[in-house]
Amino acid sequence: MRLAINATEIGRQRGGNETYLTGLLQGLAEVGAAESTSLLVTPDGLAALPTITPAAYSTVNVGPYRQLPFYLWQQTRHLLRLHPDWYVSTFFLPPVTPCRAAVLVHDMSFRAHPEYFPRFIALYMRLLTGLAVRRAERVVALSEFTRREIVRFHPAVAAKIVVVLPGIAAAFQPTPDAADVATLAPYGLTPGYILALGNIHPRKNLARLLDAYQLLRRQNPATPSLVWAGMPRWSSAELTARARAAGVLLPGFIPQHVMPALYRQAALLVYPSLYEGFGLPPAEALACGTPVVTSNTTSLPEAVGEAALTVDPTDVGALAETMSRLLEDADLRMALRQAGLAWVKQFAWPVAARNLLTALSTDS
Repeated sequence: MRLAINATEIGRQRGGNETYLTGLLQGLAEVGAAESTSLLVTPDGLAALPTITPAAYSTVNVGPYRQLPFYLWQQTRHLLRLHPDWYVSTFFLPPVTPCRAAVLVHDMSFRAHPEYFPRFIALYMRLLTGLAVRRAERVVALSEFTRREIVRFHPAVAAKIVVVLPGIAAAFQPTPDAADVATLAPYGLTPGYILALGNIHPRKNLARLLDAYQLLRRQNPATPSLVWAGMPRWSSAELTARARAAGVLLPGFIPQHVMPALYRQAALLVYPSLYEGFGLPPAEALACGTPVVTSNTTSLPEAVGEAALTVDPTDVGALAETMSRLLEDADLRMALRQAGLAWVKQFAWPVAARNLLTALSTDS
């Protein structure tokens, strides 16, 4: 089976979208599917690929990333030349797909909560993702929660949805590397911080986290520093200014190779997101032996099972109390560490790759 994959998210600092794609490529290489797979990549993606996977993927340089709608037609032109059996793309498909097509859907936040997005972005995501899930022969959801959300908004496509859970890269290990401290030094970070991770975006619920952190600091001035690692997105200037004034450290985008050290050297990860399609950061943190506080809603219970403390993300007092409990209780941290290391064994990129290949090989 010859695959073509839209890998243009790679090299664009796209958070979970990019992480899922890079992990999937690693998994496909490990199961021997790289030689039959072509990647549509931008120049930035071509530069990043050698650090992602040593496998000899066939690549097509589609040129600098282009905004919609012209970029979709560009994909069709390359697919006509490649003649793959399947084309796999994230959220969108080109208007003409000269082969069977699968669309990866990370989440349906733009439908469930359009208020989290600029109006134009919510509108085109709704339109183009809706067209893609209707046209695709396979719709790949990243969790059971996302599968249910797709069915909620597009009930007619239920029969062609498959769930392919993400994996966790082998680099996410609990044993600290001797170089961890030096790895983090260029970002102004010293071990023992409270870590929050993800783009600074309304659905990440960072305003409430900031309120909870300030409450915690008033109760205990010795509370560790809070780090927000991620790229600012729309309408984030006021929030980031508040955070800086409160002493929050904002290192910006953290490259993937730095992430294991970032997790390992944190006192805990707090991930109070309001809506997630899976939630890789909490699972990656568990793989690094770092205790986690996360939301008890959407897909996040699927990501952490019983191995993390979960809380109502809209309850600032409960969020502060749960962080305080975890910081103060060494026995609880150790118990969660052991539970987390056992829980994440189920998430592996070769397994994800095989599940995807099986889904594409099975007739509807």
